[in-house]
Amino acid sequence: MYHPLKPKVMKKIFFAAALLLAGIATAQADGRERPISIDQLPDRARQFLAAHFGNLTLAFAVEDPKFIGSEYEVTYTDRTEVDFRSDGEWSSVERRYEAVPAAIVPPQIADYVARSNFPGQYVRKIDRNAYTWEVELSNGLEIEFDNRFNVIGYDD
Repeated sequence: MYHPLKPKVMKKIFFAAALLLAGIATAQADGRERPISIDQLPDRARQFLAAHFGNLTLAFAVEDPKFIGSEYEVTYTDRTEVDFRSDGEWSSVERRYEAVPAAIVPPQIADYVARSNFPGQYVRKIDRNAYTWEVELSNGLEIEFDNRFNVIGYDD
């Protein structure tokens, strides 16, 4: 015999279970960074650091748990900072006192900086995501490019 309350009770149970699981997942990604060793970084991140910053001294590395995966930040004693996505791909590199490695600056961006009115300037910070690239020059000027390397904005 069909009872009209059973579907409603099942919906409530399902809803309560979904809330419980969401709460557990949120607790796991509470936004608190935790210190890690270089060995705990994804392989791609370790390879990137070895290739471009192997001569620097590590200050610290942290993992920032997110709802899905983690992000990572590595800081060296000269205040160089490198951020990585959960897959180990770099998302940002910032050097305080020197240029970022030329090998990570796309040629289109390097050519634009070299041929524009920025004599003596170098890229000290570079950020990338799926849609844009942003560089900061040594004079503080920020230039934003789309994913086809067309200039879409300046900020100083």
